[in-house]
Amino acid sequence: MKVMTRMALAALALAALALAACSSGHGEEGCPELCERAVECPGAPMTEDSCLDACGAETEQAEEAGCEDAWESYLECRNHAEDNCDPAKYEEECSIQLESLNSCLQRS
Repeated sequence: MKVMTRMALAALALAALALAACSSGHGEEGCPELCERAVECPGAPMTEDSCLDACGAETEQAEEAGCEDAWESYLECRNHAEDNCDPAKYEEECSIQLESLNSCLQRS
């Protein structure tokens, strides 16, 4: 239950910062590409290094919860989202993947 709560809160916080989609790069695309783009967003609150650190922690939490596939699916969607600087737009575009991730985290 603690892992689920931590993941949910962390995911919401990072989504609000337009950085939720960073991963450790387990797939073809992941944290390095997304963090590189995220820091270019107007008013980006994190550096690329701090984004990479946060993404690594998020990936570890997803793995501990058994939600690697849902996490990677969400990250892939975010990497291909039309606007990675606007949380409302990328959350709508990736709503199916985000819902799947949240469902997985709630089960753990």
